[in-house]
Amino acid sequence: MPASPEAMVEELTEESCWELLGSAVIGRLALLVDGEVDIFPVNYLVKDRVIFFKSAPGSKLMNIAEHPVAFEVDGTARRDRWSVVVKGRAERMGFDTDIEESGILGLHTLDPTEKRNYVRIVPHTVSGRRFTNARR
Repeated sequence: MPASPEAMVEELTEESCWELLGSAVIGRLALLVDGEVDIFPVNYLVKDRVIFFKSAPGSKLMNIAEHPVAFEVDGTARRDRWSVVVKGRAERMGFDTDIEESGILGLHTLDPTEKRNYVRIVPHTVSGRRFTNARR
């Protein structure tokens, strides 16, 4: 079905993508778990164009560094909806100085489960789109 004349789709610049990533607090991490792709909502933060999140032990940490990951965030602003996708590699952080410098220790998570595993996503690609509907 073709897009309606009232709807516009705009490819976002990388700079705009990072601004939008920095404005949200919850994203979705997609990764391979037990041979299948799974998606996990996570609270996150962005610093120096790297994404950081905390995790409790479990399936998403088992093989996180073995396969590429995708991270998606979306939101709304006025009549616009937007979506940003980051593809890259995830790695568990093991050095206290890296963990402290990232700011991850101050990240508030909505899930009360204790999270003492710290992960960063180093991006290979960042892309995004903005959808505007003049009718709204």
